[in-house]
Amino acid sequence: MFGRRAADLAHHIDERGWTGEGVSDRSVPNRWPLVLVLMMVCSLLSTAQAQIPTAPGVEIDCENKQPELDVHPLNDPVVEITCTVRNPSSFQESILVEKEWDGLEVDMMLDEDTFELGPDEEEDFKVTFSGQTRLSSSLSYDFTLVATVTNVGMLDWPEALTSNASVSGDLNIATFGMVDLEISDKSTRTMQEGDEIKISFQFQNNGNDDDKIRVTILNAAELEEAGFSFPGGTFVAENVAEDGSSTVRELTVRSPSDVVADERFQMVFQAESENDDEAPVSEITISIQLEAGNTAGGLGGGLEEVDKDTVVLYGSIGAAVLFGLIFVVALAKALRRRANSQPMYVPPVDVDDEPEEDDLDLSELDDLFADEGGEEDFDAVFADL
Repeated sequence: MFGRRAADLAHHIDERGWTGEGVSDRSVPNRWPLVLVLMMVCSLLSTAQAQIPTAPGVEIDCENKQPELDVHPLNDPVVEITCTVRNPSSFQESILVEKEWDGLEVDMMLDEDTFELGPDEEEDFKVTFSGQTRLSSSLSYDFTLVATVTNVGMLDWPEALTSNASVSGDLNIATFGMVDLEISDKSTRTMQEGDEIKISFQFQNNGNDDDKIRVTILNAAELEEAGFSFPGGTFVAENVAEDGSSTVRELTVRSPSDVVADERFQMVFQAESENDDEAPVSEITISIQLEAGNTAGGLGGGLEEVDKDTVVLYGSIGAAVLFGLIFVVALAKALRRRANSQPMYVPPVDVDDEPEEDDLDLSELDDLFADEGGEEDFDAVFADL
């Protein structure tokens, strides 16, 4: 600006002369030295203006002002952000960075808080947030970083002239999903053709936010190919509060209408979170045993077919009963033959006032077979059979 004015002034003097209009040329012996002086003065003024120093100051900023803390039980609840402090002045500065933080469940730490920066220099530092697992996603914390110039060069900067800058943000708790499926009765279900059963279950929301949980029969397509059907559908879904449980739900399965052979199937129930696609699923497998229908001409028409162990048991019982009958018949024939070989003797009978108890004397059986010819008689009985 000053150079342009000097050029205009020189041009004006060159056109009208040194003394201007109405002034004698004899008052100034030479006009060119004065022009050069004026131009030098204007140039010095312009240079001085360009070298005016920038006043002490500070700038601060962070790359992420909305960090999220992952508090999943399987992860480490720590998150870091990078911030930058800058000295925009023409002087060497000492800068202090302080935090404004009121989080109770989460700590905020700076890896460095004092900086020595030259003119137009900057430096990065880390801010770390660490907390506990399973914090509720409803929590949120405000934070502020304040950068203050404490020294300029070798001089303490007066408090009245203190320069500072700040940056603010919010720390949020990331949502995670975690579900737990429970089936109290995990026993094998036995079904015949056309049977229909209901399987009851509950599911729990172990995440850190209200969640819509879905339970699905994972292999429903495979079971349908085998002839099974699901009258009430193949899935249920319910909104469950944080740390809450669902109502008792159930799914119905109907066996094939025609079962030609015994066969076992697996039914897989899977629960998953709608909040978190990456959350682990919870699965439970229930076995279904299909039994073929009754075969015509079986054991008694309406009776179910018995297994091999039952047949062996019944056979053993029958054999024991048959042997007992044979033994009784043999004993009766032996007694009859012995009676026929001896004369009849009727002893006198004394009538007592009080009847005596007739105790069973098993030794008589020994006497019966101990007489001469007893063994031969017993063998003869069995020979007749």
